[in-house]
Amino acid sequence: MILAILSIIVFGFIIFIILKQPRIKIPRSTKSFQLDYGLAPLLGVAILLLSFQLDPTVLVAGIIGNENIRPYMIILLFFSLAYVCISIDLTGFFEYLALSAAKKSGSSGKKLFFYFFLLSSVLTIFTSNDIVILTLTPIIVYFCKYTKTNPLPYLIGQFFAANIWSITLYIGNPTNIIVAQANHLTFVGYSVWMFLPTIASGLLCYALLRILFKKVIPDKITPPEIDPASALKDPAGAKFSILMLASCLGFLTVAPIFGLDMGIICFVFMLIMMGKDLVYDYKVKKRGETKFKVETSGSANPKDQHESSILTAAKRMPWKIMPFVFGMFIMVEILGSAGWISAFSTAIAGVESQMGTFASIFFMCFVSSLTCNIMNNQPMTILFTRMLQDPAFVVPGVTRSASMFALIMGSNFGANFTLIGALAGIMWSSISKEKGMQITYKEFAKYGFIIMPAVVAVASLVLALEFLVGFA
Repeated sequence: MILAILSIIVFGFIIFIILKQPRIKIPRSTKSFQLDYGLAPLLGVAILLLSFQLDPTVLVAGIIGNENIRPYMIILLFFSLAYVCISIDLTGFFEYLALSAAKKSGSSGKKLFFYFFLLSSVLTIFTSNDIVILTLTPIIVYFCKYTKTNPLPYLIGQFFAANIWSITLYIGNPTNIIVAQANHLTFVGYSVWMFLPTIASGLLCYALLRILFKKVIPDKITPPEIDPASALKDPAGAKFSILMLASCLGFLTVAPIFGLDMGIICFVFMLIMMGKDLVYDYKVKKRGETKFKVETSGSANPKDQHESSILTAAKRMPWKIMPFVFGMFIMVEILGSAGWISAFSTAIAGVESQMGTFASIFFMCFVSSLTCNIMNNQPMTILFTRMLQDPAFVVPGVTRSASMFALIMGSNFGANFTLIGALAGIMWSSISKEKGMQITYKEFAKYGFIIMPAVVAVASLVLALEFLVGFA
């Protein structure tokens, strides 16, 4: 009983810290530190350990997982793929694509919006939403500054696109990986169900954004002289990198046939990309340069000098996600041992049993989307995944499957309602502010609550129709 009360209080405290990220002043010192999302879950676990109400075996279960969810493999897959994508960015390829899109738009502000939205969508499909946000956000701000154009619609379009098209593939968002791995979905099996809902929601989002920003997007802009090829720092490396990314996606597609683990596949390709980076560094130094610049669109200061591409990539990796994810898995494991997961599962099962499969999809997609903005999308996904797998979640098998796919969509859509819906929003807001474009929580939420309810509804309808006709 004590653990049940204490665990839910600590879980709420963790969510509060994640959303507020307060700065703590060190006593008798002028220095302070930020208690951010990376530290918050670990602090919660430490509090419960010190209370002596926690069985230490729960810690192990939260890291190793079980036959359904393996947190360590989720982390391996995510960080391996993140390195692959960052390594591609270091070649200048993503910046080359962005500048090519800008040049192709000519002097039309509306074409520029279309091409940035399209580029964000395509890159997200084959990389991830976090990579696209880290890479394209500063490019969009800089380009709009040079053309004296309001960057707001372009940034909103890029962000919304990244968090909608990230649903398409298994690797588009860490939340996809969490749900898909827990339910033993294959790379192809996942995408077969998600493809049509993503297409429908992506197209609707673009149409609604064009209507919403009709008066903000200029008809004419004065584009600067751009040579996209100048962005390529390592053309040969860019070609090799794209080939490796395509090969990685190919292996992920056939992984179930050969019994390969997707985390191991991504790890192998990360090692290959690290080898590519070592070769590039060696060639640069061989030309007599003791130091060389690796300028990337996502770096804090393009003038920084770096000794190696691997070090540069390592500095850009989202390391805080590792303790965050492990900590949240442990906290959810604690909630499970305290009986909260079963209680939540029983409540949701009771609602969905009355609704039926069709309505349950709408219910789960909207509830999960909005819950993201109470506790952030990754904690929400971990918690809801455990709830849907709990023995207390007694619903027909088809309703369980439908709820699972609706949860995946909700975990991605939730990021577009408010800036606290996902870690991506926190990163995007921070980068935009650093580059001189501050978008307030209230302003972002205004656009999110205008656009996203219709997007969520359409995606839910398409998914519901898939289940109605026995799709796939």
